[in-house]
Amino acid sequence: MKNIHLKILDFLKSERNFDYSGYHFAMLERRIQNRIIHLGSITPEAYFEYLQNNPGEPTLLIENFMINVSHFFRDPLSFELLARVIIPTIVASKLRSNEHSIRIWSAGCAYGEEAYSVAMLFNEYFGAEMVHFNLDFFATDFDSRAIEKAKQGTYNSTSMKEVKHGLLKKYFTEGDGSYTIIPDLKMSIQFSTYDLLHKNSYAPTESIFGDFDLVLCRNVLIYFNQEFQKLILNKLLKSLAPKGVIMLGESEVLGDSFREKLRQISKYAKIFEKK
Repeated sequence: MKNIHLKILDFLKSERNFDYSGYHFAMLERRIQNRIIHLGSITPEAYFEYLQNNPGEPTLLIENFMINVSHFFRDPLSFELLARVIIPTIVASKLRSNEHSIRIWSAGCAYGEEAYSVAMLFNEYFGAEMVHFNLDFFATDFDSRAIEKAKQGTYNSTSMKEVKHGLLKKYFTEGDGSYTIIPDLKMSIQFSTYDLLHKNSYAPTESIFGDFDLVLCRNVLIYFNQEFQKLILNKLLKSLAPKGVIMLGESEVLGDSFREKLRQISKYAKIFEKK
């Protein structure tokens, strides 16, 4: 089984310049197998032939590797800390320096649940005062299909399990078994494709420059080996403004070299401030 999976990955490398060396191999195997099942439970060998003979399939498979399934307010404690500690701290700092622009980047945003969750919290904090602040919110993912779904902003009930009733009524329009983000919230976020492994840039093109007050990169690093994790973390660190905050996933760990540059804000969540 492993040999045929390696053949598939080598084919992607030669045909699409997809460097799989930085990914955890077991994750790639699972995603290949999921794709095979999706196409009708054909054998890995038959799928390899299908991959070679269908020009669009390599792209679909690579995008399948990148999908990070999530839901709104995943890891509720982290979002509680964001609402009660991080957002008030960022706003207070801006007011002291007479600045009225807050810059946010959700990196590896998948279908947009995380980005919309954060946007709701900022809206809840500011209320009517939101007009006095300019929220520059960028959300990116490698997968163009995920970005299109995020822009549409329509989700099923599975994604809604952590959404409080008040937020559900305020920020969603309920349909037949679906929930759609209201237009005002959609318009507050710029969704675009971006490759976190791109070595010649450290922030989305649409943002022009980094200098982010808040960066979220949650449950993304777990898919990569230490070399690629370091590449991504260096990129995110460079994109942060002085005293900027970065949020990681609960199972993700910073290496010693990054602990010298980032201070953990709470022992209960993977939230760090740039020193």
